[in-house]
Amino acid sequence: MSALRERLAPHEEKLRFLFVGGWNVLFSMGVLWAMERLIPYGQGSALAGTLGVIAAKQTVLVLAWVVAVTQNLFSFKLLVFRTKGHWASEYARMYVTYAGTFLIESVMIQVISGSLGWSLVWSKLPTLVVTTILSYLGHKYFTFRTLQEAVASESTKE
Repeated sequence: MSALRERLAPHEEKLRFLFVGGWNVLFSMGVLWAMERLIPYGQGSALAGTLGVIAAKQTVLVLAWVVAVTQNLFSFKLLVFRTKGHWASEYARMYVTYAGTFLIESVMIQVISGSLGWSLVWSKLPTLVVTTILSYLGHKYFTFRTLQEAVASESTKE
């Protein structure tokens, strides 16, 4: 067992990220599923009548995203990256990190949903590989990066 532990030790953070990220995906998919049922956005709905169908879909995606990002902060901060303090700045940086992935994911979901006629939930599934890689890199090197890590990284470049 100790040999396996030694082999996995360098990858511990990545493994925690995948495990916790799996939970976060299930949570965010559940939130999206609930929002999709609670907020009518299809043709003939009040929201689509006001905003148009594409903007109505995007409204549902954004609302679900805000709930999911908030939950992700707690799970990634406490269980994966294990940083202390800096809640507000890490929450703000998490939105910056996720803004790029959300933009890419939203375009992919809109294209899949529009071309295949799938629901938002089913259209999100094919985007998970891309968003998982992008979010890990963003969180590791931006959202949860400490000042000490940034300084250490800069000093090794010289």
